[in-house]
Amino acid sequence: MLPLAWAAVGIASAAQEAGPVQRHLRFNLTFTNPFTRPLERQVYYGYLPADLGPHQQTATDVSAPHRIEHDALGHRVLVLSFDTLPPLAQKVVAVTTAVTFDDRSPAPLREPPATWLAPERWIESTAAPIAELAATLRRADDTQTARAVYDWVAANLEYAGYLPDDLGALSALTDRRGDCTEYATLAVALCRANGIPARMMGGYVCDHDVAPRAADYHNWAEVCLAGTWRLLDAQKGRFLAAPEQYIVFRIYRDIATNTVGLAHRYRIDGQMAVTS
Repeated sequence: MLPLAWAAVGIASAAQEAGPVQRHLRFNLTFTNPFTRPLERQVYYGYLPADLGPHQQTATDVSAPHRIEHDALGHRVLVLSFDTLPPLAQKVVAVTTAVTFDDRSPAPLREPPATWLAPERWIESTAAPIAELAATLRRADDTQTARAVYDWVAANLEYAGYLPDDLGALSALTDRRGDCTEYATLAVALCRANGIPARMMGGYVCDHDVAPRAADYHNWAEVCLAGTWRLLDAQKGRFLAAPEQYIVFRIYRDIATNTVGLAHRYRIDGQMAVTS
């Protein structure tokens, strides 16, 4: 989970909204030097809400000197550098982000859809058991096939609660259980095995301004239908619905696309601790 201490923020009901919708997120990052000696040149790299064109636009305020990096997928990476952290010192950095959604504008296709067809780590779409199941779920068109994948995953996986380790699509199929990550990777693998571009996303699900807990971090799938990325969340029971409630922080790839590298949510250069 993200090492975040979430501060309170006002709640604004957002049921049945149409057109542009805005959400506000506020959180604190607490950096600690656990040693009795100074720490020099410590750097934090962590995901912020992604910039996905009109579909998801973001503006962020940070209470400390910082920079924000971008990559080709639309990720925004917060970089915080500390020249020196004194012995046993703590530094708290407040981050406030406004995220504006417009469900009339789909997330952009920054890469050719075929980019999202190959197997990856945890998304074993060419493994025989996954390919065999995928064949039984193939329907007359991609939308119907994606729906069949969603229905099968939702009906056949047991939710195991939060699991600290990634297990992957093949493990989810074999054991018929997992957390939201396994629901997402299996759905992505089954779609890819049927020739439907799909990808796993990470972030938060909310329908109002919120200071979410670290434990609320969630993974889900997106599928490319008729040239548009659409929501598929078998664990929470949503198919092509309520995309404005899903705040994207990360688009999963098994290759590094930015300075976070292959870490899930953040990376540190140095020995400082990040705590909630």
